[in-house]
Amino acid sequence: MAEHRGKQFGPEAHQFDPYEGMSDAEFVADAEEALRAAQRRQTAISLRLPEELLERAKAEARRRNMPYQTLIKVLLERSLDRLGRAS
Repeated sequence: MAEHRGKQFGPEAHQFDPYEGMSDAEFVADAEEALRAAQRRQTAISLRLPEELLERAKAEARRRNMPYQTLIKVLLERSLDRLGRAS
């Protein structure tokens, strides 16, 4: 199993912050790249999240002045990209 980098935020092996150690400028550049990619065709889904996790996502999105669904999409895409590179 690949070693994860970033701060662990939950008990599960996949619950770590892949952006730990990334500067704000690096994160913004990464997010902007993902936003450009997000212009592709999209499908609506329903997703259940722990309330605390959703509130954290909303707060971070407000801080970054972006819609929270977009932030979740960016984080999901970037995390999957990173996991793909690690395997």
